[in-house]
Amino acid sequence: MAFHEDLRNHRLKKGLILEEISEDTKINVRILQALEQGDYHILPVPYIRLFMKAYALAIDYPVEDILRGLENELKLTGEQGITTNISIESASPVDMTGATISDVQNILQVDKSSQSNFTRLIGGILVLVIVIIFGKTLLNQSPTDLANRKQPLLPEMNLSQSLDSLKISNSLLSAGKDSLTITSVDFLSIIVQSGSAQGDTIYQSPGQSHIFILNDSLRLKLYPSDAAVLSIKQDTLPGSPFSNSWLIISADSSGGQLRTYSTL
Repeated sequence: MAFHEDLRNHRLKKGLILEEISEDTKINVRILQALEQGDYHILPVPYIRLFMKAYALAIDYPVEDILRGLENELKLTGEQGITTNISIESASPVDMTGATISDVQNILQVDKSSQSNFTRLIGGILVLVIVIIFGKTLLNQSPTDLANRKQPLLPEMNLSQSLDSLKISNSLLSAGKDSLTITSVDFLSIIVQSGSAQGDTIYQSPGQSHIFILNDSLRLKLYPSDAAVLSIKQDTLPGSPFSNSWLIISADSSGGQLRTYSTL
């Protein structure tokens, strides 16, 4: 039996439903379903590890066992593994692509006599060449070409209907001081607005991340909010990702404020 199937059976034996776990952990039901189906590609690996820890506590499953099982299944399915040290409190430095520093060191120290490692090296070189060619293509595009590129339309926001709000302590998120990381689990639009000026829109593909340092005049508008995972100092915010709606984020000296609004 696959590890993710064992998780689902364990939950069913406890008589728990995903909606109850979602309410308890503030993790979106869609992500809980993906964990039980072994569909790990929807999130960078460090976020899978965070959600697995919360899920383990919710279904009364030993945390170290669930992380060990996750690591083994990621290796079997060819997904990028988590750190080899599965202690609850330990963590390796992680960049936003999900690769740990120890992973990079292991790749550099491969056995040259291993055919599989040689194949991986060739594949990495090919990917690098493709990235360079694609980057040059973007640089060669004229401003007119970029302006004429069709951008997706965003639905209007219903400011009269606030669905939910969350206050973040200034010890975690204070304007002009602390950074907020937004990682997309699906296609995401972020409108960055400073004061009364018209905002610039950033379009993120699944797995991409942006880091923002908020100030008193800066507001971030996200749609859809359930396509974004928010984290401060590498800790995922409770309730993230949020419901399928608009999410407005702001901060001042007293802390951060998150509000969700439905569409018109």
